[in-house]
Amino acid sequence: MFQRHRRLHIPGILEAPSAAALHAALREAGGWTRSIHLEDGRDVDLSVEELEALPDPERIELERALADSSTDRLQYVFDTVRISAELGAGRPVAAPMRAIHDFINGPAFLGMAAELTGDDRLAFADVMATRYLPGHFLTAHGDENPLERRLYAYVLNLTPGWRADWGGVLMFLDDDGHVAEGYVPAYNALNLFAVPQTHAVSMVSRLARTPRLSITGWIHAAA
Repeated sequence: MFQRHRRLHIPGILEAPSAAALHAALREAGGWTRSIHLEDGRDVDLSVEELEALPDPERIELERALADSSTDRLQYVFDTVRISAELGAGRPVAAPMRAIHDFINGPAFLGMAAELTGDDRLAFADVMATRYLPGHFLTAHGDENPLERRLYAYVLNLTPGWRADWGGVLMFLDDDGHVAEGYVPAYNALNLFAVPQTHAVSMVSRLARTPRLSITGWIHAAA
């Protein structure tokens, strides 16, 4: 089935207690940064704690100016904890986040991904937690990176009770720019898809009653 569209949506991927524990870890996590794409292709990560300490008009104007500065194809605003990057830099990472990283890079997860894709090149995954709040989005892109050997992208969705009309839908686009398929971020569902593949995340609506939480990243071939 994966070979036909090079993507899968797998509900009920974890046992219920494990999914609940991961959801709780993300819900209670600290150290979030707001990631915004800049005109020159760089990310800027701003401390959410520091942003929330600003007066509302100043914070809103700063985020708007940063988001509007991007003139290339890619734009995004969302919150993240870059777990793999923090570990790689030798910085302290909360125990639940380290456990998530170790699980994604363990034989159970990587072995399952290899079996689903029929690909024996899978070597390791990078891992980050993401949180989309109302107004957050990710525009169309393909995940290509010439400096990395990305094979597949994954999204492990961890928000109970998410509704399609709240936005935050992972959308796959065809050559004409139409939405060929969309995956609502259903709780305890895994999305797995080949790189490159044009996709986007629709803007989260102000109707959303809870953050859109997930663990996401790329699975790489060995260097």
